[in-house]
This record gives sequence, structure tokens and C-alpha cells, in this order.
Amino acid sequence: MDTVKLSSKGQIVIPKDVRDAHQLAPGMEFSVLFVGDEIRLKPLPMYAPSTVAQGAGLLAKARRKPMSEEETALAIGDLLKQTDAATNSASRG
Repeated sequence: MDTVKLSSKGQIVIPKDVRDAHQLAPGMEFSVLFVGDEIRLKPLPMYAPSTVAQGAGLLAKARRKPMSEEETALAIGDLLKQTDAATNSASRG
């Protein structure tokens, strides 16, 4: 068990091994819970929960022509190839 110290500003540092193990990143928000004599930090979700109804039509555009499943798969494959090529060239440069 790690021990941390409360700063004069009321801050504590979460040890790096704990941050890494639980993918805690700068800017994340936590809820603070008091359970008996314990203080618990619970990471809040990065994105608010949504329903299918809220996302309906999110990708639709008025001028977009309907595509078959095969056309969609090909378009996604092309986009992934472009992204991969851009990533590879950026990592070399």
C-alpha cells in the first residue's frame, strides 16, 4: 500500500503505478465518496451516457447517397489505409 501526503492546498498525488494500472489521465474527474471512515475516489465517465435515439441520424447527411454494405466496407477500408499511411509517415519524420 502506497502512502501519500495531503498538500497545503488539499491535494494528493495518486502514485504512478496506480495511475498506469487504471489508465488515469490528467484532467479526469472523480466523485468523492465517504464510506464509513474511508474516502473513496471514483473516476467519472469521460463521456455522458447516451441512448440510441440520441445518436440516430448522427452520421446522416442530406446530400449523402445511400451505400451498400460492400461500398461502406470498401470506404472504411480506404479511410483506414489513409489514416495508417499518415500515421506511419508522421512517425518517420
